[in-house]
Amino acid sequence: MKRQMIRLSLALLAVITTALAAWVWTSEYDSDPDPKARLQIEGVQLTKDRSNAWLEIHLSKIGDAEHDLRKKVRLVTADGSEHEPAKNTFAGSPEAGFTDIWFKFWLEEEDLEGKMDLLINDGKLRIKTNQGAPKWDPDGAEVFKSSDWGKSWLGF
Repeated sequence: MKRQMIRLSLALLAVITTALAAWVWTSEYDSDPDPKARLQIEGVQLTKDRSNAWLEIHLSKIGDAEHDLRKKVRLVTADGSEHEPAKNTFAGSPEAGFTDIWFKFWLEEEDLEGKMDLLINDGKLRIKTNQGAPKWDPDGAEVFKSSDWGKSWLGF
C-alpha cells in the first residue's frame, strides 16, 4: 500500500513538473503578431554595457511577404523617443528571401523603464509591456521570451 502511494505521488509530481515545463517553454511573444509587420518576435537579448545596454531583437518571417528593406525600422520607447538600429543581421539570402533578422539597438538605462514597440514595415510589434527596468545580471546578458520583462527566461 505504501509503495502504491509513493508511485502515485511520483506520477503526480511528474505530471505537474511536465505541465510547468511546457508552460515555461511555450511562454512566447505575441502569438498573433501584426501581419503588417511581416515578422514575429522570437526573443530579445539585453546585454549591459557600462551605463548603457545593447538590445538585440530576433525576428522571424511570417507569411510570404518579404521584409521591405527600403522602410525604416524604429524602436519606440515609452517617452516617444525613436531609436535606429545600430546593427542588423539577416539569415537567408536575397535570392531565396530572408527567414530571420536580428536588430541591435544601443539604449540608455532610462530607455528600459517603460513599454517599447518596434515599428517595422507597416506594422508594430510590442517588445516590452511592463513598467520598470528589467532585472538582469550586469556582467552578462538576459534573454526575454515574452514582452513581460518581469519574468526571466524561465518564465517566472
